[in-house]
Amino acid sequence: MKKYLIIISVLAFVGCNNSRKAEEAANRDNEIRQRTIDSIAAIDAAVEASHHHSHTASANNSSPSHHTSSDANTSTEPAKKKGMSNTTKGALIGTGVGIVGGAATGAAVSEDKAKGAVIGGAVGGAVGSGVGYGIGANEDKKAREKDTVR
Repeated sequence: MKKYLIIISVLAFVGCNNSRKAEEAANRDNEIRQRTIDSIAAIDAAVEASHHHSHTASANNSSPSHHTSSDANTSTEPAKKKGMSNTTKGALIGTGVGIVGGAATGAAVSEDKAKGAVIGGAVGGAVGSGVGYGIGANEDKKAREKDTVR
């Protein structure tokens, strides 16, 4: 019974971990949408000002102005945040969860609790690191694809 309780508690811990990630992803998507809307509004304002300037210049029968609008030439790309990539974060989180889960499972299953915990932690850390790396690399790939679409 004790073994099942440990396994269920570890699985519940791992299962509840994704709710925060989903919320962060939704917030990030909303932030990206808002930046896109703001960028489009800034470009529209610059184009409108450019059209207004060219219409007033032609109405006055003067030569059109040759200076460029600084608003139209600025990049609308958001500044890149520096820090860990999703791949690194995924590998670290996966390693931590794998070590804890593997150690708990190894200690619960093995007759020699200490040896089982060490072996389970090592195996769990390796597997968790690989899985976390794969998930993080997938998130980085999706982020790069979104950046190239813009």
